[in-house]
Amino acid sequence: MRLLLLTNLYPPQNLGGFGLCLQRLCQGLEALGYDPLVLTSDAPYLGPAGLDPRVCRSLQLLGSYEGGISRLGDSGEEQRRQQHNQRLLTKILKRFKPQVCLVGNLDLLGLELLDTVLAQGVPTQQHVGFMGAPMPLHQYPRGKGSYGMAFASGEVKRLLHQQGFPVAQQPVVYPPLMQNEPPQASQPRAGALRVGYCGLLMQSKGVHVLLEAVARLQAGGNGQPLSIQLAGKAFAPNYEEELRDYCERVGIKALVQWRGFLEGEALQSFYADLDVLVFPSLHPESFGMVVAEAMVTGVVPISSGVGGAYEVITHGRNGLLVPPGDSNALAEALHWCNAQPQQRQAMGQRARRDALRRYTPRQSALALHQGFQQLR
Repeated sequence: MRLLLLTNLYPPQNLGGFGLCLQRLCQGLEALGYDPLVLTSDAPYLGPAGLDPRVCRSLQLLGSYEGGISRLGDSGEEQRRQQHNQRLLTKILKRFKPQVCLVGNLDLLGLELLDTVLAQGVPTQQHVGFMGAPMPLHQYPRGKGSYGMAFASGEVKRLLHQQGFPVAQQPVVYPPLMQNEPPQASQPRAGALRVGYCGLLMQSKGVHVLLEAVARLQAGGNGQPLSIQLAGKAFAPNYEEELRDYCERVGIKALVQWRGFLEGEALQSFYADLDVLVFPSLHPESFGMVVAEAMVTGVVPISSGVGGAYEVITHGRNGLLVPPGDSNALAEALHWCNAQPQQRQAMGQRARRDALRRYTPRQSALALHQGFQQLR
C-alpha cells in the first residue's frame, strides 16, 4: 500500500522527538507492507539531510526553527512558497498516487496542504504529538475526504475531546521505540550516581529544576556523589547560558557535562551509561519519548509526569514521579536512588520490561493500520 508521509521536519534533521516518532511509525508501517514516500522540508541548520531516496525535501518552510520559531515576515515570499508547496504536493499526488496519507506537524507549512490531500479523497491520519490541537476547531476537516487523528497519548486525546473535537473513536498511537532492542544496562557500579537529562534545553523542560536539586544535594558540605550529563540542543541560547552561569555560581560546574545533541548509537550509549534519567518538564508533555527510551535500557526515570508522561511511569514500580518545579522533591528522589542501589536496579529492570511490552514499532504501526482501514 502506497503511503505518503507529509510533515515539516524529518530525521536526521530533528528538533525534539516528534520527527523520530514519525520516522519510527513509518518504519513500522513499512514492515507491515506499506510503500512510503516522505514529503518534507530541508533545514540545513538542523544538520545534514541524509540520502534516503524515499525522502523528498523540496517543501519550503514559511519561516525558520533556527534559534526558536520565526516566520519570514515577508507576505510576498510566504505566498510564493505556499504556491510552490501546493504545486509540488499536487504533482506528487498525481505521480505517486498514495492510497493513504500520514500527516505530522504542518507548522510553518500551513493546513492548505492537508486540504489538498483530502480533496483527492486519500484516507488520512494526522499524528498529534503535542499538547494542543493542530488546527482551530472550526478548521477540523469535515466533508473533505476521510480524515482522522491519532494521538501520542491518552492525555492528548482527552484534551482535544474536551475542546470539542470529534475524536472519541480515534486511536491512541504511542511513539514507538527504535526497532532494534538495545542492550540492558549493567549491574550497579560503585561511585557517583550517574544522572542524565535528554531533550531540548528550554525553560519549559525544567532543566533548571534538576540543577537546583543537584545544588541542594551538594549544599552544607554533605554533598552526595553525583555526575550529571545534559544532552540536547539549546532552543533558546540565553537559557543555556543561564544554566551554565547557575552551575558556576552554586559550585556544581565540575559535576555537569554538556553533551550537546545526540542521536543513533551515541544516544544509546548515553542512556546505557546512566543510572537515572530525569524528565522535569514544567508544562504538559504529549508523551515523553526519552523516558521510554531510557527505560528500555534499564535506567530508572524520574519525571514530573505532566501530560502524557504520566502514562509512561507507574510511581514506585518502574520509576518515580515528583511534582513539577519542586526541586526539593526531586533532590529527595535522587537521594533515594543513591542510597538504594539494589532497589533502584530492580526498578530499572521493571522499567525495561514494561517499555519493551508497550512501545514497539509493530504495535504502533498496527494501530495506525487499523485507523486507515476504518477510514477507507
